Formats: sequence, C-alpha cells, structure tokens
Amino acid sequence: MVPPRARVLCFLLGSCLVLALPAALPAAEFENPIMRGDWSDPGMIRVGDTFYTVRSSFGWQPGLPVAESKDLLHWRYIGHGFTTHPKLLPGDTRFGIWGVEMGYNPNTKQFLIYAPTRDGEIFAYHADRPEGPYAVASLGVLGIDPGFFADDDGRLYLITNKFVINELAPDGLSVKGPVVQVSRAGHRYFEGPDIFKHGGWYYLLFSDGGTLPHEPSTITTLRARTLAGPWEEDPHNPNLFATDSGARFESPAHGTLIDTPKGEWFVTFHAHETAFYSLGRQMLLEPIEWTADGWWRPVGGKVPMPTATAPDLPACDYQLAQSDAFATSTLGLQWFFTCAPDFSGKAWSLTENPGHLRLRTQPGDLGSLDALPGIFQQRVIDKKFSFETQLTFDAREGNEAAGLHMYHDPLMNFWLASTVREGKKTIAVGKYNLGQRADLWSVPNPDGATVHLKIVVDGEESATFFYGPDGKTWRQIGGSIYFGASGHHLRDNRRGDPDIGWVGRYKEAGAPPSPRDPRLPNRSGNVWTAATFGVFAVRDGAAAARAADFSGFVVRK
Repeated sequence: MVPPRARVLCFLLGSCLVLALPAALPAAEFENPIMRGDWSDPGMIRVGDTFYTVRSSFGWQPGLPVAESKDLLHWRYIGHGFTTHPKLLPGDTRFGIWGVEMGYNPNTKQFLIYAPTRDGEIFAYHADRPEGPYAVASLGVLGIDPGFFADDDGRLYLITNKFVINELAPDGLSVKGPVVQVSRAGHRYFEGPDIFKHGGWYYLLFSDGGTLPHEPSTITTLRARTLAGPWEEDPHNPNLFATDSGARFESPAHGTLIDTPKGEWFVTFHAHETAFYSLGRQMLLEPIEWTADGWWRPVGGKVPMPTATAPDLPACDYQLAQSDAFATSTLGLQWFFTCAPDFSGKAWSLTENPGHLRLRTQPGDLGSLDALPGIFQQRVIDKKFSFETQLTFDAREGNEAAGLHMYHDPLMNFWLASTVREGKKTIAVGKYNLGQRADLWSVPNPDGATVHLKIVVDGEESATFFYGPDGKTWRQIGGSIYFGASGHHLRDNRRGDPDIGWVGRYKEAGAPPSPRDPRLPNRSGNVWTAATFGVFAVRDGAAAARAADFSGFVVRK
C-alpha cells in the first residue's frame, strides 16, 4: 500500500489511469514535480541562498540548460553549459549527453558542470557565474553519470557509473587518480552516484533497477567514515522505490541531497509520472529526516510523494519561460534545436523584421535532417495547454510549409502548417510515425498569407488543431492526434500515433527492432528525450528558401 502521506486520489476507468488531485494545497505544502517536464538526471547545488540545477540534454543544442530558484519550488532559466558540442550529430538524442552533475568549487569559486557523452568521455564546464559563459576541459574517458563532491579540506572528487571514486585537481578540471573502487555487490546497476557528507559520515547515493516506467528503479544509500571505505549498506535500502501500482510517480532515480540555509534537508530526484510519459522524467522534491543512528529517510516513506511540506524559504515568483514575443535580438533560453544552432542569420533572424522571428524555409520536411536548423523546440512542461502564433508566409510551390509542431525527432513528430497543395494555399495537418509520413487533414486557406494557428493539448496527451484570421475566431481542422505512450496501453488501450514521449516505440517490450533509417545518425530509434513543441519552416520541394515571419508565440494554460 502507498503510505498515508503518499496516497493520491485516483481511480481506474477501464485501463485508463486518471489522477484526481486537490483543487488547492495548504499554504505550507507544495505539489510535485518541482520541475515539470523532462528534467532527466538532475544535478543540483546551493550556493548561498540560491539553488541551481542542470539536466542531461542529450542531443539538444544549446545544451545543459541551467535554472535557478530561491525557494526550491519556482524556477527560471538563466543559461546553458554550451551552445554547440562537437560530438553531437544532427537528429540524434540517443547518443548525446548521458547523465550530468553540477558543482561549486570552493577553491576557485567557480561553477562546474560535468557532462559525459555516451562513450564515457567527461567534459568539465566551468564559469565564474552560474549562467555562464562556460569554458570546457576534457577529463578523459571515466564513465557516465558523474557525481561531484567537495570535501571540507577543499579536495575534490568525482564518482561515475564505473563505481570508482577519483580525486580531481584543485581546479576540478583534471583527474589526479583513483581513490577507491566501491563494490556494487548485490546491485544490478550503479546509476547516478552522488556523494554527500553529514555528521562525520560520507554518504553515497545511487540508483539500481533501470530507467523505464514500471522498472524497479531505486534510490539506495551506502555510507563510510572515509572515502576509501569500507562502505556499508543502509539496512533499510532502498530509500525510494515506487512499488505500488497506485503511485503517481514511478522509477525514482538520480537522487541528490540538498540542505537549505535554515538547515532543512531534502532529496531531489527524477521520476516518470504514471500515464504521462510524454513529459519524460520530471524533477521531484521530498523532505527528509536523519535517524538517531545516522541514516536519512524520506519523511513520507519510500514511495514518491505527490505533495509534501514546503521548505521554510521566502517565496519567489520565478517562472520557466514559454511564450515569446520575439521582441529582442537574442534567442529566448527556452529554445533549442536537435542540431547545432545556426546563429549566422542564414536560417533565422530576430532582427530582420523586428518583433518577429523570421525563419527561412529549410530543405525537406520535418522528417529531414536538413530541416533541423528551422525546427525551433522547447520542452513540454504542462499536461493541458495550448500554443498559438500569427504567421505570415506566402506559400507558393512544392509543399513548402511553416507553422506549429510537436516533436521528438525526425521519425516521430506532427504539425499544423500553412502550406500549398497543387498551387493553392492550404492549411494542413500531418505526422511522422516511425519514419513514415502521413498527411492527415487539409482545407483551403481562406485567410491568405497571414493566418493564426493554434494547437490545443487536452490534458490526456491528445492534440487538436485550429486556424483563423485574427486569433479570436477559430476553425478546427480534422480530428485529434494521440501522442501518449505506445508501450504502456493506457486510456482504453490507445497507442501513441506517433508516440513522442521519453520511452517511445523503440523501447517497447516485444517491439520489432528499431528501424534502420538514414534520417538518424545512429540509424536506429532515438530515446531519452520527451515531447517538445514550437515553430518550423521547411521548403519540401520548393527550389529556393522563403521567409516565414512568426509574430509572437503564446502558450496558454
């Protein structure tokens, strides 16, 4: 059974899991997740009275988004670890950045981000300010999922999934050598390891059991009096483990212990939200307590809690940016690409038509690697929302198109576009599922070159499509697209078509082998990132690029 404080009000409607939550929470409580949407492998630190977090960004560029908070509950983007990365290939998410860590160096007063690529090479990003800009150095091949620790004497350490603790140079930018190899006897995996110190003990948190929904992922703890060991198991391991089928969150992993200036202790971690796998692995927060014999315990028990007592910190009003008026000459921090961004002005501009994002149509369509510089993306962080834009685009030839999209990668996406069919201006909806294109619905465009477009997401992972002349009068086009999990048959056994979530068809139990498709550099199915949305412009058969001007991007909840 779910412990009393971790119970959620839920009921089953057929095979569809529906979660009913309180309309309002007491002032002293908060609702998980604290970072909505995919915030995989979160690293977190506190410097003074401010908290910072970074996530694995896999193939997204700019990568390693950094956010800050004053109260652990409300966040805002402040920068990125890098703009481009030489090892990331266009269209790839599967072989990008695998597990990250954030640290603060007491010796140099610098902020650190440790980011490995899939081959185990760890890059150390360092900056004087948390928002950057960050310089970078390579630590060499050490593994993935690094955990950083600064001891009281200023000595620095890094542990990875290879379960070796390495001492770092005082600047944190090179490796002095191994300290100890920790035994993982009795554990299948050693993911997301992190070291902390409290009450004279060193604590090592790590995750076992896998990364998918329904897999038996845990947060487990060892401790020792010295880093060299010996390390002993918490007799109550695992500390967090979603074993109950009624739990709202599954597969807790990558735990980080964090304290507040007032001495409160919490654990942060990522987890899947049951029946909302398109949101990926979101970041949760739970209060912990220390036992008389020196072990930490989640106050609410082992099952992740949907609500908990809030930190005793002054509230702040930070919000994650989503809407964009395109009123400045710099790209909003919420935007990224599944390729190296083109800041040359050839693919897009924020200055050529002030107050607009001007995209120049890119070769191919949303299934093309060549089109990626013209596919603007941001994380989906809500269950129920809509997004809209005013688009001026004079579609004339080929199947050139511009509009709104929801996206995972070139093989899995869908769109609402102003386009042209047989020489006539058209509003159209289409999709790619496992690399196969389908044009679903189209109607003549009665509004000409300037049209308003809107996609509405209903709170149950279905999208519906609208267009109109003025942003007030809307006409629906076609039906809806269900983009939820295909590997977990939820909501009357519906299967995502396409599934643009974190898991995807490629990880479904019993699924056929991933398609060998030249549109992905690894030739196989992407995973690891969740649903994104944004704007795009492609020329899809047209001979030359044409400008598409987006006057604002508005997200409503």
